[in-house]
Amino acid sequence: IAPGKALHGEQCGVGSIMMMYLHGGDWQRIREALRLIGAPTSAEELGVTREQIVEALVHANEIRKDRYTILGDRGLTPDAAERLARITKVI
Repeated sequence: IAPGKALHGEQCGVGSIMMMYLHGGDWQRIREALRLIGAPTSAEELGVTREQIVEALVHANEIRKDRYTILGDRGLTPDAAERLARITKVI
């Protein structure tokens, strides 16, 4: 998301919260597990901005075009990305 701001694994943890929401799973459980071990659960705790989170979600589907992801072929719109991050309390 933002080089040098947070560890890759920490970024993956926060991303897992949002992806589990999209899968229809228990994203709150992931968020709580991360909180219990002292891991970041929000953009602020990662040291990144709302805009960086939204931008990362909008363009994430472009990283590995040969692989299917929950984000699909088109990815998320900026509005959908922001809504996802707000619902999951990442922003």
